[in-house]
Amino acid sequence: MRKVHDGKRKAILKMVMLVCIAVFVLVHPLSASADVIFEPENNFYERHSDECSYFDRSCLAGADTYLWDAPNLVTGGRKAQEGEKIYISFVYTDKDGIEWGLAESLDKWVLMADLYLEYGTPEFMEEHSDEIYEGDPYLLSDGTVFVSWSYPESGYIDQADASVMDDYEITTFYTDPDGRLWGYTAYMYGTRDVWICLSDMEDTSIPQRVEHELIPAQEIDASQIAAVKESGQFSVIFLVIPVIIIAGIAGFLIWWFWIRQKRDREVSR
Repeated sequence: MRKVHDGKRKAILKMVMLVCIAVFVLVHPLSASADVIFEPENNFYERHSDECSYFDRSCLAGADTYLWDAPNLVTGGRKAQEGEKIYISFVYTDKDGIEWGLAESLDKWVLMADLYLEYGTPEFMEEHSDEIYEGDPYLLSDGTVFVSWSYPESGYIDQADASVMDDYEITTFYTDPDGRLWGYTAYMYGTRDVWICLSDMEDTSIPQRVEHELIPAQEIDASQIAAVKESGQFSVIFLVIPVIIIAGIAGFLIWWFWIRQKRDREVSR
């Protein structure tokens, strides 16, 4: 009876502890202020994750963009279409300084030298670093509606009807040549690199000032890239030939130990 009583008491104590934990979580919910980076499910990445850097940008494919199973290992002549938008999540740099981007949705790797970047916030901030400044907080009150731009006077709207949840302060600013004040935040509600025209937050007709050319995702000697592609195609031969040889040997063994012997047994009858 004592054992039964002790068992019931432990069960009751365990239930009380679970209830207390549940109440604590409800009353004091955990809040995450950092961006969550999901690890891609790719064999090469899993083996070299500590050598990869987070990129998180979309690129445009060039005229001769191969899709590789892994850096320096191509198993076919499949290419991306020229101008195709490819999202690159992580970049791996090999021993020769050549960068490879993981096209996560395709589960393939791409030479960054084959890709082009559209002018965006990183390029704008580098070009206008002397004009971008930190200032007193600019308060966006809860419910404020605004247009989110890719960068000041880009002509490209990321979201036309964004809104503020709770009060939000902006401390990074830029004033364009027409006197418009812009506010910048690196991260807002799951979106990176948000620009707001504080002079008129709902104006969707701010024109593009400059049309920028595409930027190579990696500038590197063209002969170096050509050599990589040639060696990749060469490696295909060394991958295919052993498969053909093994298949031939397997076929011969099947014929010798099964078909031939079966035929001989039938003849002997």
